[in-house]
Amino acid sequence: MKRIVLLLSPLVILLSPIIDAFQGVYIDPRSDAGYAVIACVAIIGLALGMIATFCYKRGAVGNVVTAGTLAVTLFLFGDLSYGVFWRLADHIGMGGAAALAFAGLVVLILVLFKLMAAVPRMMAAFAVALLGSTVLDRGLITEASAEESAPAVIYIVTDEMIGISGIDTRLPHGAEAKAALSRVFQKHGFRLHSKAFSRHILTQVSVPAALNMDYSYNFPGDRSHYAYPGEVTKFKELSLFNLWHRQGLSVNVFQSAHLDYCKTEALVDCHTFASFDGSRFIQRQRIEGGPYRDVPPASASLADVKALIEGNRQSLAMAAVGFVASNLLETKETALQEWHPRSYDQLAFPYWLGQFQNMILDKGRGNAFFAHFLFPHSPSVYNKDCKPTNRWVERSYLTEVRGLAGQELDEARVKEYGFYFAQTLCLAKQLDKFFNAVLSDKRFQDATIVVHGDHGSRISAGRNVETMSPRDYVDNYSALYAVRKPGVATGTDYRLHSVQWLNASLFRGNVSEVAPTVVGSMQSKSDDSALYAPITDPDHVAIMPMHDFDASH
Repeated sequence: MKRIVLLLSPLVILLSPIIDAFQGVYIDPRSDAGYAVIACVAIIGLALGMIATFCYKRGAVGNVVTAGTLAVTLFLFGDLSYGVFWRLADHIGMGGAAALAFAGLVVLILVLFKLMAAVPRMMAAFAVALLGSTVLDRGLITEASAEESAPAVIYIVTDEMIGISGIDTRLPHGAEAKAALSRVFQKHGFRLHSKAFSRHILTQVSVPAALNMDYSYNFPGDRSHYAYPGEVTKFKELSLFNLWHRQGLSVNVFQSAHLDYCKTEALVDCHTFASFDGSRFIQRQRIEGGPYRDVPPASASLADVKALIEGNRQSLAMAAVGFVASNLLETKETALQEWHPRSYDQLAFPYWLGQFQNMILDKGRGNAFFAHFLFPHSPSVYNKDCKPTNRWVERSYLTEVRGLAGQELDEARVKEYGFYFAQTLCLAKQLDKFFNAVLSDKRFQDATIVVHGDHGSRISAGRNVETMSPRDYVDNYSALYAVRKPGVATGTDYRLHSVQWLNASLFRGNVSEVAPTVVGSMQSKSDDSALYAPITDPDHVAIMPMHDFDASH
């Protein structure tokens, strides 16, 4: 019996961090890549177990070999789970880390040698505990009876999600999408601001303005003084995070690799999921053609192995596997991702929303949870049933990007909105599933939950004044805003307010009412009509009442 325990314990111990790694990347454990990684680790675990079993109690030499084998198993577990080796190397250098690791192995071998009679029982208990903690269903975790911490805040940005009144029900899937979203938010007790809009068309301006509750007119048009410019936008100040801290909440950020909300002055627990910008891939598909599903299965599996390894990038063991995968592929990671978009943000959204849900259920009350998902953001890769479409097309700014006008523009707009609303229906399904899981937990009955878009769908002629019509204003600026909070009445609010003002009103309270206007530049100081446009010259400005954010315009 003890030999059987020794045979299986290394396998179970090493599988635990691998299972945990699958929770950090969008790869199905049943895929070719998943099977490949699990098979490799299983072979290593069984090999170590066989060595320990064969040498167990075969004299002093056998006991030393057994103890050494089990010590290596525990070291590999620590390396795979916590990046022990690389954490040491960061502080004392590679040579020092290697020396310390060797010394640690010697000490562990001696300890296990002294405890040899009890080792099988210890290994079995350790293995079962690890595996159980890895696969435990978060839904089974119950609240602590003595928990008295502050109510949680859950804040989700759904990128490129148009507002409810902005949905044109005359377009394909439009009526269905509008009804589905309305139904989900009504079902779960939200107040839905149907005619909400964003004051900004760019995410890197809109979201920090919302998180800083800034609805002032002096906010720079396409630039944000809250952001550091760069390939990955980092934000300097996010006053809502500071407000949550003052309320006694721990702030947890769940973000993509494109916008960094974690470098602010507020202390946050940061979770950045594996993601990359698909624009280069989309451009390549437009120029060269050829769907990504034609990638050879073997290469696709290796690509997934590399993505899985990225979930454990600090591990020496996984780095070695990644090095082998890179050489077999004979390509760098960036180039690989360009033609193999398995972990695109849009395609990965259902999985990442599930991971966000797990984090919320794990941490419970006393926390603020912020997440920004690029969904239903372009491209529209899912149909209404959340099945991949293998469609990779940029849909924004149809005149400026594609050069369309007249009937071609109208036809393209109808077609792209059909795909967009199908993906919106997928969003509604995923949000319903998410709310069902979170709100069924009594700890979150009094939570504040906000879901809003950062701007509109941007399925418009463009963003420049020459190509923008009143219809384009709805397409570009109408934005979803829904809130669930004790004391906030459920139902639908048809007043015209920006998401930035709504945030200030919700979280700060007692903010001044703002009459929404469109700021336009005058062609001259003559009596020519004012054009809708961003501020370009303080001496040539007109402020006009804003039209209703309704798709009928």
